[in-house]
Amino acid sequence: MVIGTPFVGRRRELDLLRGKLFDPRPGAARFVGVTGGPGLGKTRLLAEFAAVARDAGVPVVAGRASEFERHVPFGVLSGDSSSTVDIHDPIDVERYRVHRAIRSRLVELAAPAGLALLLDDVHWADDASLELLDHLVRHPPRARVVIVAAYRPRQAPPRLSAALSDGVEEIELGALTFAEARELFGDDLDRARYAAAAGNPLYLEALARHPDADGHGALAAELATLGHIDLQVARAVAVVADVAEPTLVAAAADLSLAETLAALDRLTERDLLRPLGTSGGVRYRHPLLRSVVYQGIGSGWRFSAHARTAAALAARKAPATVRAHHVEQSAVHGDKAAIDVLVEAAVAYMNTAPSTAAHWLGAALRLLPAEPAVPRAQVVGFCAQIERLLGRHAEAHALVLGELNGLSDPDSAAAAVLKLELAAGGLVGGNFAEVRDWAREALATARRVGDAPLLAATTGGCVQHAYIKGVMDDEVLGLLDESTTMVDSLLDNDLARHLDAVLFLGWNELVYERLDGALRHLARGLQLARATGQNHLVTYLRIGQGTAYGLLGQLHEAAACFDDAAEAALLTRSDELRTMALAQQAWIVTWLGDPTEGVRLGTEAVRLAGPVRDWFSGVAHGMLAQAKLYAGDPAGAVELLRRAGGDDQLSGFEPVTRVSYLELLAAAEAECGRPEEAMVYAELAQKVAGTLGRQLPLAFAGLARAHPLRAGSPSEAAEHALAAAEKFAHMGDRVDSGRARLVAAGALAAAGRAKAARHEGDLANSLFRACGAALFERMAGRLEPAVRVLLTPRELTVLALAAESLTAEAIARRLGIATGTVQKHLENAYRKLGTGDRLTSVLRAQALGLLPRAETQSH
Repeated sequence: MVIGTPFVGRRRELDLLRGKLFDPRPGAARFVGVTGGPGLGKTRLLAEFAAVARDAGVPVVAGRASEFERHVPFGVLSGDSSSTVDIHDPIDVERYRVHRAIRSRLVELAAPAGLALLLDDVHWADDASLELLDHLVRHPPRARVVIVAAYRPRQAPPRLSAALSDGVEEIELGALTFAEARELFGDDLDRARYAAAAGNPLYLEALARHPDADGHGALAAELATLGHIDLQVARAVAVVADVAEPTLVAAAADLSLAETLAALDRLTERDLLRPLGTSGGVRYRHPLLRSVVYQGIGSGWRFSAHARTAAALAARKAPATVRAHHVEQSAVHGDKAAIDVLVEAAVAYMNTAPSTAAHWLGAALRLLPAEPAVPRAQVVGFCAQIERLLGRHAEAHALVLGELNGLSDPDSAAAAVLKLELAAGGLVGGNFAEVRDWAREALATARRVGDAPLLAATTGGCVQHAYIKGVMDDEVLGLLDESTTMVDSLLDNDLARHLDAVLFLGWNELVYERLDGALRHLARGLQLARATGQNHLVTYLRIGQGTAYGLLGQLHEAAACFDDAAEAALLTRSDELRTMALAQQAWIVTWLGDPTEGVRLGTEAVRLAGPVRDWFSGVAHGMLAQAKLYAGDPAGAVELLRRAGGDDQLSGFEPVTRVSYLELLAAAEAECGRPEEAMVYAELAQKVAGTLGRQLPLAFAGLARAHPLRAGSPSEAAEHALAAAEKFAHMGDRVDSGRARLVAAGALAAAGRAKAARHEGDLANSLFRACGAALFERMAGRLEPAVRVLLTPRELTVLALAAESLTAEAIARRLGIATGTVQKHLENAYRKLGTGDRLTSVLRAQALGLLPRAETQSH
């Protein structure tokens, strides 16, 4: 079925598509899946629909995936340049930014008349294209856009089926009826030929040309009558691309351009090929025909044709990502130039299309000889990183360990690279003891080798794995200083060879309370990652930046970092990265004032973390517990932290994180009315923080001690909270400083020191407003009336006893004062609280936080 022949048997389906195009209802884009086996008319239906759209003044964007270019990212958007989307060189940015840009571009193209986006042969689409389609379904353009995806359901990968399973209407094409087939091919069509073609329009058309063959045989028969030059050019077109440009076809065919153009004209006249727009490109009439041609090419000629195409692209200075497909098909073992192209293309696509990157790195690894060992070790390291991004941790570990065991020199630079990779993999897996061993070995080897960028990376890795184990002594601090000096002294080109050095350094500086240095180094790492195409590091770098901004109280900047990281992580299919990004989002969104959303995000992070108890999992559980506490579920926070920590002492967490979670646990226990349990956790926090000797853990430990003291010793609680506030402030941690001052304000109010309480409350509130910490600003607002009520300590004591239903006489006996004095204290309390009786006064004092609520008194 081709344009120019009658369009039969698909009117109902075309009307359905037309209805989507002219649907007057406002809203987001409409999605339709057109399904059917090969040759049933999916491409023709899309062509007819495109004509309907253009006749109505609606722009059409068309693309098609290709069987032999499945490792070309975003290949479904390839085609005639006049009808495809400009995706702005996606290798230079993270995938989520590409997706946003394409979605925005579709909205632009849809104004004002609408837009039809037609994607053909999507069953052959690469992973990056499928991710884009999934993104558009989940985040449909808010415009009058009709997106039609045509594919063969039996060949559809699971990811495609999943993407189109929700909210996508399906149009299934079947065989033509005998009557429809005769309308298309004339009354000479008999039932035998109809049955031989099974009602398939493509096979019916081929049989009309060669009636003595079957369906596939008829396609092959079209090629049998070609002359030598024409057949050579037809084969070259099949090799070059789905859409082949004449000069590349000439190179692949090893013919002059004049000979090639003449042959292309003859093949077009035979309707084997079809020209595309004004670009000069040609395409086979149907993908099945290209497949028949390609599969029929001898392996030797096909190898040479790919090599000639790769050479022609290299002469044009085409990027490695364009050349890689042909290089892969024509490289020989040890071909350094080919290996460089494959690695360059893979690195460029590590974040944009990790499956494609893994494929090309695998091809490079097969070509690499055992010596020299360093380039091979670096490729193995890249492969392992991608395996981990795709969630295949056991495979990554086995790959690196196998390569290390096969080295002839276990103390070489290659060995250091591989040992550092094993250390990084062990951290993700939660094997903290093992990663320290690998990190130490990597550092020792790197020192002997003397490679400065490698030494900077291994030094940083050793510092990170030391603090994961709670070792933060002078030796480790010296290593941190050493890594800082080395990274700062390296030129960008040298640092880019081991960019994990700056990643390690930035994260280490976060833990060692060097927040300004962390932001500086993480920004440099981000700039280099994007400049050199190492976009697989962007998620880690953005999470690090967001953490620094969060600690500095720049919450909106932190939220932007975590939003970027979450979208990038979603595309990596790495549960670890998604866990980390979602957990950090839960933290910031809670502080910004939405603990309910924080619980939702934290719950998803914990689900993704699964049963593994590693650093990622610990952060997820901690951020969910925090959200639960501020959402009004302190008991849930206690239960979650105890379960995640492995025991009542939270010994399953690494020490730095453990102290902050012990403070959280002390706050939750105090909120539950269990000050004794809260004190146990506060004392444990102090003990652990003392072994670390850092200001941040000590500040958390001091704040933890304030929580259980609020009820019985409010003045002492205020002292601990204010000391913690000063430590937080010294580090630049504004929100935690304000949080500690807020605890102090409440304790001072309970102690009857209203003026001091107002002062600390005002300081806390100003910090929260400056940071955008709406959650704590609301909490400060609830405290404000309490600190304005000038109840004396004696008035509070009398009111507390009244809350226990004691009579005035009983209160007098308990306190050893006159009954009249009790009555006077109560009257003063009524006046200050603006109430007129005992019950209302008690309830008002409880609402203001001056007295514990009734439900907490039973504990």
